[in-house]
Parts: sequence; C-alpha cells; structure tokens
Amino acid sequence: MKRNRSKSVKMFKYSGIAFLVLITSFIGFGVTSDDLEAANEPEKVEATASKEDSKDESKEEKAIPESAEKVEANKKAKADADAKKDADKLAAEKKYYLTDVKPKVDTMMSLYDKAWNELWKPTFEGLGTTVDVYTAYGNMKQLEQRYDSLYKTIGSIDGSGLSKENEEKFNEFITNMKNAAMWRGEAAEKARKMFDEGNYSPSKFDKVKTDVSYADNEMMLAILALTTLEMSLGVDRDE
Repeated sequence: MKRNRSKSVKMFKYSGIAFLVLITSFIGFGVTSDDLEAANEPEKVEATASKEDSKDESKEEKAIPESAEKVEANKKAKADADAKKDADKLAAEKKYYLTDVKPKVDTMMSLYDKAWNELWKPTFEGLGTTVDVYTAYGNMKQLEQRYDSLYKTIGSIDGSGLSKENEEKFNEFITNMKNAAMWRGEAAEKARKMFDEGNYSPSKFDKVKTDVSYADNEMMLAILALTTLEMSLGVDRDE
C-alpha cells in the first residue's frame, strides 16, 4: 500500500509538473505568436502603404500627360483666337484703306503726272518750234498753280483709320509726295521767270533741272512708303 501510495504521489507530481509545463508552453506560444504577428504588422502596413503610393503615383503619372495635353490645347485655342482676331482686324483695315484712302491717293498721283505731261513736257519739247515764249510762260504759270493746289490737297487725305504703324508709313508717303509737288512747283516758277526775262543761260537751266531732280527723288520715296504700306495690308495693285 505504501509503495502504491508512493508511486501515486510521484505520478501525481510528475503529472502536475507536466501539466504546468504544457500550460507554460501554451502561454509562451501565444505570446510568441502575438509578437510575430506584431512584428509582421509593420511589414503589412508598409506593403499596403507602398501599394497605395504606387496607385497615387500611377494616377499622378496619368494625370500629368492629360494636364499637359490640356495646356497645349488651351494654348492652341488661344493662338487660333488671336490669329482670327488679327486677321479680322487686318481685313477691316484693308477695307478702310481701299474704300476711303486709296481712291484719293490714286487721284493725287494721277494729277501729279497729268500736270507734268500736259504742260511741262510739251513746252520744253516744242520750245522754239511749236511753242513760243508767251505760251511757254503761260504754261509754266499754270503748272505752278496746279502743283501749289496739289500740295494743299495731298495734305487733306485722312489716314487716321489705319493702325499706328501703317498710319506712320502713310504720313511718310504724304510728306514725300507733298515735297515732290513743292519741288515741281519750284521748277515751274523758275522756268516761268526764265521765259519772262528771256534768260536761257546754262546756270538757269541747271537750277530748273536741280528742282526737277529733287521732285523725282521725293516721289520715289513716296512710292516706296506707299508700297510698304500696301504690302502690309495685302493690297496688290496688279489685281
């Protein structure tokens, strides 16, 4: 009985110790598992955050080209609108020039040449044959008056409806053409005095020819300014 009882006590002790070890191991396993899960948790969070960042980056990368395309589209739309505005403005300016300015300019230029062809050329070509000194004097007096009148009329042409740059070029044309008319008027006056006095010395002729040369130079400058103006407006005189 004692042996059996002693064995029973030993068995009980061993069983209790084993049970305690089992309980301790289980608790330890639980703690270790929790620690492992806790240790792995940041990795999961980091992985999730990494995925979210990748998604955000992907969205940003996709948004950038779309934004750039939109900017380019807006730029093109603005450029097209500005181009149309400029084209409409140029068309209106050209219409104004063709309607209100060019007819008057053409008339003045026509009168400038007409007076010369009708009075100056026939006088000097026929002088001493078909044209006497009295006729020559009368022609020069008439020519002087016509250029004086033309000088005043040219300055009355209004180009204020043109753009600033084109108006400046137009005013340059007006100034040069007025000077051309003035110098031809001066040449006619000197020729009239020459016929009146009967002094046909070479020096007198030289002074007359010098004034004619000044007039031609001024007219060339006037035509250059007018041509530049009309080119900027798209006016073709050959049409």
